[in-house]
Amino acid sequence: MIRYFRTDALKGKVTFRQVEVQQAQQARGICNRQSMQCHRKFHAQTLLCPTAVLVFALVMTGTVAAQVAPPVGPYGFVLNATYNLPFLRGGAAILGLMNFDGAGNVSGPYALEMGSGGANPKQSTAGSFTGTYSSNPDGTGTISMALDNGDNLTLIMVIDNNSRGLQLAATSWCFPGPVCGLYGAVVSGVGEAQFNGGVHPIRAGLLNGSYGVLLTKSAPTPGTSLQVVSFDGAGNVTASGTFVDPGPNVQSGTLTGTYSVNLDGTGTITFPPQAGSLMGQTWAFVITGGHSGLLALQTNRAGDGTLSGIGRLQ
Repeated sequence: MIRYFRTDALKGKVTFRQVEVQQAQQARGICNRQSMQCHRKFHAQTLLCPTAVLVFALVMTGTVAAQVAPPVGPYGFVLNATYNLPFLRGGAAILGLMNFDGAGNVSGPYALEMGSGGANPKQSTAGSFTGTYSSNPDGTGTISMALDNGDNLTLIMVIDNNSRGLQLAATSWCFPGPVCGLYGAVVSGVGEAQFNGGVHPIRAGLLNGSYGVLLTKSAPTPGTSLQVVSFDGAGNVTASGTFVDPGPNVQSGTLTGTYSVNLDGTGTITFPPQAGSLMGQTWAFVITGGHSGLLALQTNRAGDGTLSGIGRLQ
């Protein structure tokens, strides 16, 4: 408070001015306190908002991670095996259909190719398998497959693409008899759901459109091929593309043939011997992604190694 030294005649006025000063100071104090309270409230709210957003994001992240759904229904798959054993230098490949029943059981048809190029001759086998599967909340899991030819495979998987895709790798491949393990082999591949959500029935014989297809040839002589494969919807197919192997050796050409589709979405392609060639080609395929994708494997291959790949509708 301001002190004044005045005469008695001015005391009344001085007292009045002192009251004014006191009132002004009290008013400023109230405003300052209110301002500080408002500032604290605003600051608390400012801190609270990003904190709440962060907590919400963390909760949602945990929720999403815990909701990776296991595979259910039919999935096409293709696996490729590369060996460092001399008698298996031709590699191997498996194409098939995994039907996950939602209760831990899996089954389906398969085509197995053991490529030539080593001491062992090529082998082509078609059959069916049964097995079990399990998955974890983070989308990892395992698949056990017992093929009707006596082979048993154990796969690890990672579920991706909103549970419509599978990344696969083998941890064990047991052959009939005492031979069990990978024994110098690396086996990996992919799985793709046949349908993009909902019921999407496949009609026998129905496959129409052009697909870009990337094919990979296994050892002993690796190679790759890019193809445009066109299906006319009436059983006729044309494949045009380029094949490249070490050298480089580049070959281009066109093949014409026929195809058929089964009710389960599997099918075959037959290319008879073309002009200037004594050998034809046969292929097995699986439709995926509601007809938007193809997985393919050459069967009864005349050359060494195996040839398989993935196609997408153009």
